[in-house]
Amino acid sequence: MADDSPEKGARLAVVARNLRYSYPPLHPDGEPIAALRGIDLEIAEGECLAIVGPLGAGKSTFCLALAGLVPHALGGLFGGELLIQGTDTRRVQPADLCRTVGLVFQDPEAQLFNATVEDEVAFGPESLALPREEIARRIDWALGAVGLDGLRGRSPRELSGGQKQRLALAAALAMRPAILVLDEPTASLDPRGAAELYAALSELRRTISPTIVLVEQDVERVAEFADRVAIFEGGRVAALGSAAETFGQPSRDIARPAVSELADRLRPALPDLPPLVTLGEAEAALGRALTPTLSQSEREQPSPLPFREGGQGVRSDPIISTRGLWYEYESGVQALRGIDLDIYPAERLAIVGQNGSGKTTLAKHFVGLLRPTRGSVLVSGADARPRSIGELARTVGFVFQNPDHQIFAASVFEELAFGPRQLGFAEAAVHERVEEALVFFGLAQHRAEPPAALGYGLRRAVGLAAVLTMRPRVLVLDEPFTGLDWLATERVLGWLRALNDAGHTIVLITHNMRAVAEFAERALLMTDGKCLALQPPRTLFADDALLAKSGLARPQAAELAWRLRPLGLRRLSLDLEEITEDFLGALRRAAVAASPSRPAD
Repeated sequence: MADDSPEKGARLAVVARNLRYSYPPLHPDGEPIAALRGIDLEIAEGECLAIVGPLGAGKSTFCLALAGLVPHALGGLFGGELLIQGTDTRRVQPADLCRTVGLVFQDPEAQLFNATVEDEVAFGPESLALPREEIARRIDWALGAVGLDGLRGRSPRELSGGQKQRLALAAALAMRPAILVLDEPTASLDPRGAAELYAALSELRRTISPTIVLVEQDVERVAEFADRVAIFEGGRVAALGSAAETFGQPSRDIARPAVSELADRLRPALPDLPPLVTLGEAEAALGRALTPTLSQSEREQPSPLPFREGGQGVRSDPIISTRGLWYEYESGVQALRGIDLDIYPAERLAIVGQNGSGKTTLAKHFVGLLRPTRGSVLVSGADARPRSIGELARTVGFVFQNPDHQIFAASVFEELAFGPRQLGFAEAAVHERVEEALVFFGLAQHRAEPPAALGYGLRRAVGLAAVLTMRPRVLVLDEPFTGLDWLATERVLGWLRALNDAGHTIVLITHNMRAVAEFAERALLMTDGKCLALQPPRTLFADDALLAKSGLARPQAAELAWRLRPLGLRRLSLDLEEITEDFLGALRRAAVAASPSRPAD
């Protein structure tokens, strides 16, 4: 591996030497909970360091330490040394560090408290006693950078999860910190919002060049954006280097960009293929592999796109139906505008669209959390309006976007056991289901801990597991992959596939387009409270105009396949298996074209 330290002579914004931290014990006679176990790390001024790793690796704790909240606000045991621009964090309070370090929490609701969006962004600059004109300029710039300028007078409580995430970032940006610490900043954002956020960060780097510490599970964006990548495992730095060094090799069990995984699959046929970590690198390298033997006519005529879709056979009666569904919040926001939808038994439906398009509002009607302003919702053929939430929960299970809106029990075990017990399962069956869920989600060691005391990603896992133990006929999951890397997402999808194979209907509200491509049979695309399209993912991702209008983006494998179509690929591949098969087929056809004497495929 190449030298993994900042460039020689660079000024250091952050220096961590043997940094250790343990949270206070959960019980008076308990043991401290180790989170950081000896972090050694240097971050140069103006550098962007991305931190990736599994749940519980210490990423969020390191962010809290950078802002001085660890140990000043949370107590616990602190060891080693952490210097921020040469100042030991143990000798300065968080209120003073906030002038240097801007922190955006993984959970935006933890830091939003003002009456309006504008007030939230103004609070930091006002606390610095800046001139009124400068405060106004910062508000305008920060809200414009995150796309919230039109919501100045809205209460933060009325925003969608993704809009809250953007607001928290705008509030941090308005402080113009020298060090910007972002803990999962795109976790709740739609693809367009994530792209706009990174564009804003790029502009920020160009204009004021802050140091950026970025905790991010979207490794494909990390590979494009970060100067270096640190992999955290078990509270330690397990690897550190460029994106090519950390993602380009298959030796480490971490989430990697789809093109990096594809390169591994293709290397037996292309032994000279270099490590690939960005879409541009993959397009160039694989394009070169196809181009030399491709005929001029093949270059000029993209191959047709045969569609092989599931979920298009004979349908039974729908298990959920909406007709002319309208919903208006008390604030006057019209969230749904005449939705007609049928969801069928044992299907896999994804609901996608920009933040604030009405996805969660629609789903809450399925379980009775909201009641229609106009129109109707039928569950198992019966009107949902007169039925209680408890009655509907026997058919439809709902996993909230924010786990803190769901968890309440004194221990993880009791949280997972609550639902099956309420449904009347025997205690032996309750224990069996809880134990299975604890193992699957890696929660076994936390069984006796209060779920509210766990990290955000682990709290999300608890919320998901608690609903899955009830095995409802319909499982509605609102952004279940937030805070999860692709390896953890695949584990969740594996369980959902098993439930679906057993006859359960799965409804996913998600911004994870890779999950949509690899899991869903149909995708409901919403915009401004309306249904813009309802079609198979392959059809959706083949429609450039629809993607542009909706702000969606193809997952990386599908985008690569789309770009390589003029060079011989014959369909819009949705996953790595498909694009591997299609690319190798294109290689064979190109070889045949170069050797006319050989028989064609």
